[in-house]
Amino acid sequence: MDPITKALERAKQNQSVSGWVNPSQAGAVALPQDLPSAVNTVELDAKLLHNNRLLSGDSLEDPVITDKYRLLRTKILQIMRANSWKSIGITSPGAKAGKSVTSCNLALSIAREGNHQAVLVDADIRKPTIAEYMGIESELALPDYLLGRSSLPQVLVDISNWSHLSVLCGAPDGASGLTPEYLKSSRMSDIFASAMTNGYPTLYVVDLPPALIGDDVLAVSMNLDCLLVVVDENSTTADDLKQTLELVGSRNIVGTVLNLSAEKPTNHGSYYQYYRAGASEEAPEVPQNS
Repeated sequence: MDPITKALERAKQNQSVSGWVNPSQAGAVALPQDLPSAVNTVELDAKLLHNNRLLSGDSLEDPVITDKYRLLRTKILQIMRANSWKSIGITSPGAKAGKSVTSCNLALSIAREGNHQAVLVDADIRKPTIAEYMGIESELALPDYLLGRSSLPQVLVDISNWSHLSVLCGAPDGASGLTPEYLKSSRMSDIFASAMTNGYPTLYVVDLPPALIGDDVLAVSMNLDCLLVVVDENSTTADDLKQTLELVGSRNIVGTVLNLSAEKPTNHGSYYQYYRAGASEEAPEVPQNS
């Protein structure tokens, strides 16, 4: 068995899905708290989203990409619901693997589903990119909250044209003076304490730094329920992936995402030409636990 296969098998063994078969047996969150209302509200530019390879909610959105993220969303939500998890961190072994794009699109796809409030958190304190990718201008960001200069509502940004999405950006220039130690603080864990937002279950999608550049991922993942690892077929080596999975092996790993695959895609053109996804999507009924 080659190293990359061994690493992936190890990830599968660490995945805890004890409630998958019967989600109703998963423990419920006691006395859910409501996420404080954000002070700032912005509207996302669909053209900018599209140019940055994000789900845009307009006619330019590629339906094939839409369905790939819908499938990823469905699989992740199944695992998280079965385990009563509400926060997922997204990392990669190294830089430029596509973890931030994956984080944004997963949060956008969850928000589009309509059954949850997605809160996208940029916890990559070394090189935050979420605000740039999504075109969000905010004077206050995650470092202001972690350093005690602002409250959580002051740093949260609600997205007016994606009604189930809120964003907590990183510092615009990344030069916040924030060190990984702050990622272990109680203020960081407080971000994920709220279980409800405006009557909807809150799910946190956290963009993390690359796993092999320091202990940032380990620091933040202490407060997260699970991790998703993004791999770039062109630049991620089998050794990089193996080291990453060994580093975070004690955490719940829900799976991996392969970016920039050289594998020839299946031809679904005759099907997808008839389908376009809009910014809103009819939300399926969510079974209630008895």
